[in-house]
Amino acid sequence: MTPLDFLNPPLIFLEIGHSSLKALTRDGGLELPLDRAEDGRLTTACRQQLADDLRRFLQRKSWQPRPRALCAIGARGVSLRCLSLPPSGREELQRLLALQIESEFPLPPEDLAWGYCPLDSKPPSQTPVPPAQALLVAAVKREVLEDYSQLLVGCGLQPVFTLGALARQSLCPASAGSYAVLDIGRRDSELITCEHGVPGNVRVFPWGGEDLTRAIASRLGLGRDEAEDLKLRFDPLSAADGAAARKLETAIQAELQGLALRLRASWSGPRLFVCGKTSRLRGFAAWLARALGAGVECQRIALTPGDGCSAAILGLQQSCERNGGHPPLVLQLRKEKATEPLTQPMRWKWVALAASLLLASLALPYLEALARQPGLARELAAARSARDRLSVIDRELSFFDYLKANQPPYLDAMAIIANAAPPGTRLESLTMSRRGDLSLRAALRDSQQVVELRSKLAASPFFSSVVAEEQTPTPDRQKVIVRISAQWNPLPARAAAAGELAPLTPPTGPATNAMTNPPPVAPRPSASAPPQPSAPPANPAHEPPAQQPH
Repeated sequence: MTPLDFLNPPLIFLEIGHSSLKALTRDGGLELPLDRAEDGRLTTACRQQLADDLRRFLQRKSWQPRPRALCAIGARGVSLRCLSLPPSGREELQRLLALQIESEFPLPPEDLAWGYCPLDSKPPSQTPVPPAQALLVAAVKREVLEDYSQLLVGCGLQPVFTLGALARQSLCPASAGSYAVLDIGRRDSELITCEHGVPGNVRVFPWGGEDLTRAIASRLGLGRDEAEDLKLRFDPLSAADGAAARKLETAIQAELQGLALRLRASWSGPRLFVCGKTSRLRGFAAWLARALGAGVECQRIALTPGDGCSAAILGLQQSCERNGGHPPLVLQLRKEKATEPLTQPMRWKWVALAASLLLASLALPYLEALARQPGLARELAAARSARDRLSVIDRELSFFDYLKANQPPYLDAMAIIANAAPPGTRLESLTMSRRGDLSLRAALRDSQQVVELRSKLAASPFFSSVVAEEQTPTPDRQKVIVRISAQWNPLPARAAAAGELAPLTPPTGPATNAMTNPPPVAPRPSASAPPQPSAPPANPAHEPPAQQPH
C-alpha cells in the first residue's frame, strides 16, 4: 500500500444475475433477490428495494468519494465475437470496430453497450499469419446496462460493467487447454467454452438448482424446503438410511441426464469446470461426469462460503489483482469514453482538492475580515450613537436621584402613626401634603387615649406642633372623635427618628445638596396671600391625593 492509496475510491464487487444480486466488500457480503417483469427488466418495486438495501449495506458518508463497483452481468442477451483487425492506432481501432460491429451484430453500435479485449493466446497448431490484432468483442443492449447504471449511480457508486462468464474463466488454470465453465444458478445456468484460453460461445440453459430440488421432492415425496435442505446436506458416504440414499442418488442422476443432453448439444470438450451453490452437493461433479460420459473430466471450482461470494466475484478480484484493477473486459455505455482507462487512479483530483483547501485556509482570515466589515461598521456606528447619549442619560439619572432623595416620607409618617395609635383606634381619614402638613381624623375609646396618641406623636422627632383641634363624643358615648393636625420636622430630625442617621453619612453628587440642604417648608397659605413655591418649585396639580384608609 502506497501513502496515497487512501485517496483512491474503494472497490466493490457485484454480480447481477437473472434472479439475484450479490455484493462483496472487504467488510462483508450481501445477496438480494431480483424481481423482473415479463420483458426481463427490473420492476419498479424491486429497484426501490434494491436501492434502499444497497445504501444501508454501503453506509457511505456524503464526504466520502464514490466507490467503484466492478459489476459482472449475466450472459442472457450477451453476444461474443472474435474479430481480427489490421494493426492500427487507438482512434483508428475504434472506427474499425464500429464498422465490424455494425456488420457482425443485428443492432447498430449506438444501440449496444460493447467492449473488447485483446486475445494473445493462439492455438499451438495455428500456422503463422500476417500480423493482425485478435480481439474479443462482447455486446449487449444498451438499455439493459442503463437500468443497472441508473440504479447503482443513485446508490452513490461508479459502476464498471463486465461479463460474468469471462470473470469465471479467469479462475481456471492457463494450462487447461480446451474446457468449459458451467455456473449453475437457481433457475438457469451459464456455459462458456474456451479453446486454448480463447473464449468461444456463451450459452444460457433453462436448468438450475430448483430443477434438482423438484426432482428430489417428487421422488421422495417431500416438500420443497425439505428437499432443498436434503440436497445441500446429503452425503452418500455417511447416509444412515441406505434405501433413502439410493433413491436420492437415483433422482439426482436422472435429473443430471437431462442437463448432460443440453451440454452435449452445445459443447463436446474434454474438461468441464462447475460452480454455483448446487455444485457443492457432495458427489455432484462425479455424477455429472458420469452423465456426460466419453471420458469427460468434471471438476468443481471451490469457493469460500458466505453471503456475496460467487465464482464471478472471485474471478473479478483475481483479475484486478493481476491487471492492476482492470477487469477482463469493460462494456462501455458511452462511445466517447471507450478510449479512457476507466480504472485510472484519481489521485490528481485529490491533489488539486488538497491544494485548493490549502489556499482557502491561507485566504480565510482575509476573507473573514472582508465578510465581517459591514457588520463591524454597523456595530461601531451603534457604539458611537450610544456614547453620544451618555450625557443625556447622566442628566436623567441626576434628576431621578434628586426625586428619590426628596420624595415625601408618606410611608414613614404612616408607620409612626400606626405605632403611636392605642389599641382599638379606628382611623377614619388621613391627609398629608408634600409640604409637611398632616391632618387625621380617628375614633378612640376615651379622652385618655386621645392624650396618649397626641403625646406619642409630639414625643416623636418626626413631627412638630402636634395639636388636637377637635374632640367630639359619638352619639352613643362609646367613642371620641378627634381631629389632630401636625407638621413634619426637617429631614435630619426625621432621619434620626427612623434610625437612618446612626451616624449620618452625607452622600455625594446632586443628592448631597438635597439631603443636607432640604427645601424650606412653606408657611400655611392664608386666604389673602397666595402660597409661595418651595425649592424646587412643585406643581400643585401633581400633589398626591389624600390617602384614605380602607
